[in-house]
Amino acid sequence: MKDTNYAADFVDLFMKGVERAAELQKKALEAATQQTAEAIAASKKAIQPSVPEVFDVVQQGFERYVEAQKGVIDLVVQQTAAMVETTKHGGSSAQKVVDDFTKSVQQSVERAVEIEKKALGLAEHSAKAASGGAKHKG
Repeated sequence: MKDTNYAADFVDLFMKGVERAAELQKKALEAATQQTAEAIAASKKAIQPSVPEVFDVVQQGFERYVEAQKGVIDLVVQQTAAMVETTKHGGSSAQKVVDDFTKSVQQSVERAVEIEKKALGLAEHSAKAASGGAKHKG
């Protein structure tokens, strides 16, 4: 009789589903980035007089937003993988489970801080670009 761990098979299937969903979300974000770039290019041609700096700031801002969203998606996948691994080691000691979970939370916090720093950088860059554009007009 073949010894099969059906629970592990379903856990692996679940994790593959999470990874595939993450890939789909990233592809959707990439499509949105392309669509936005095309809309901005068309707007630069259609809106006269054009202010290309404004369009560039909008495009850069959107691209940074997409990168931040991809970071969040990666974070969710990493957290899910860590929890799946913790679940797989259900026979481990309670201390090992706590240690693994603590490590996962710590990594999640570090990643969240990294994403926040990127978002703050985007806000700062956008504000500087906007004030620079205003100075050129005056």
